[in-house]
Amino acid sequence: MVTASQPEAKPSIQQLLPIFQEMVPAQVVRVLAKTAYSPKRFYERLFTPLVTVWCLVFQRLNEDHTCDAVVSHVGSGAVDHLDDRHSEPPSKRMQSENTSGFCQARKRLPLDVLKGVLSYAARFIQGMAGEKAYWLGHPVSLLDGSTICLYPEGDLVKHYGQHSNQLGPCYWVEMRVAVAFCLFTGALLAVAEGSLHMSEQLLAQAILAHLVAGSVVVGDQNFGVFSVAQAARHHGVFPLFRLTVSRARALAKCSLHWGMDMLVAWSPSEDDQCSPNMSKAPIMGRLIYVHLERNGFRPVDLYFFTTLLDQTLYTVDELLKLYGKRWHVELDLLYVKDILDMGLLYAKSVDTARKELYAGLIAYNLIRAYMSQAAQRAGLTPLLLCFTKCWRRIRDTLSRLRPTDTPEYVREECERLLSHLAKCILPERKRFRIEPRAVRRHRMVYPPLKGSRDAARQRTLQLLQIPSKS
Repeated sequence: MVTASQPEAKPSIQQLLPIFQEMVPAQVVRVLAKTAYSPKRFYERLFTPLVTVWCLVFQRLNEDHTCDAVVSHVGSGAVDHLDDRHSEPPSKRMQSENTSGFCQARKRLPLDVLKGVLSYAARFIQGMAGEKAYWLGHPVSLLDGSTICLYPEGDLVKHYGQHSNQLGPCYWVEMRVAVAFCLFTGALLAVAEGSLHMSEQLLAQAILAHLVAGSVVVGDQNFGVFSVAQAARHHGVFPLFRLTVSRARALAKCSLHWGMDMLVAWSPSEDDQCSPNMSKAPIMGRLIYVHLERNGFRPVDLYFFTTLLDQTLYTVDELLKLYGKRWHVELDLLYVKDILDMGLLYAKSVDTARKELYAGLIAYNLIRAYMSQAAQRAGLTPLLLCFTKCWRRIRDTLSRLRPTDTPEYVREECERLLSHLAKCILPERKRFRIEPRAVRRHRMVYPPLKGSRDAARQRTLQLLQIPSKS
């Protein structure tokens, strides 16, 4: 039922992040939902598409990721202002404290809605940065891949697969993902997911289709293959990929020497897995060989391929400095998987796992958007701000606000939060620091669990039923 007079909107956690309303306008979500539901009829229920999207984002932003925390959040009246289509707010229309309503709404929400929201949010953050998000007139994307663990539930095992060795399959299910982050804002621009049987190179081809034409894509030697360069040419982006020494020698067709910067034509070999829908013509580009030496470290030989042909504008030094910033993608993945706790997703179906993934990435972009706004006000670049420190202050402010707070108080808190975020600058280290990628193992009281938990329960029951010897 729709009425002309609506209840007065209360301040909420969502109003603390007004940039969410700008980044994800309600009308955009409604259009995406109607398009995704078509030709079926679209219904506005208790959990509308906008409310459901926000609940999924809140579930990742909140320290408690359970569905019951989302139900408690909706019942508190924090999302009442998101529903302007009914006479009564969602908190008044809730008939039960059960989580089934939210779970059904999450299942009912089309995945294309979350994909559209993530794409719209990425364009919003890049538009906020303006010309500062460009390198020599090009937006720069950092390409990399990773995996996300899942529990072996439902159809996850069949769809994504499990690692196995001589002892049998591993317990955990792993989702393979490829991502592209903006170099200057840290925003996630595109993501592609698949099973363990899909290579990162194949997922990268789907990533390149979502990038803006004219972008520069930076990737390590895992992506320095013809199929990815072929997809980059097809979608109008410029690759800057590191090559293996064997591939560089095959491409040069001559002896390699330091300081090499030669024009080459990259033709596919018999082992290259080319896309049948793209041209197999040779790719004109530059083969660059750089030898780096640093006191206290072993010398490093770097081989690059790029289609940026202007050697006067895109000098070797500029390209080398640009590739040196590729390590930012490792930090961005760390923030997504560790800080936002997305290294392990609690899902029981493929559809839910995908929605959890996209909702978490929208939450990540929301934090990046707030960091970009704070950096812009302070005249800084977003890369100078510490993501972990900013996330702590955003989360603390989230927990401090209540739906009964006045709009004036909420605005003051927003301004205070922006001023605090602008001061969360990364420390300047006087000395170069390197740490081994290893952790100390804690002594556990219980032995590690191997195999399925159901089989372990049966073994425990059998031990309990054995009569004791007297």
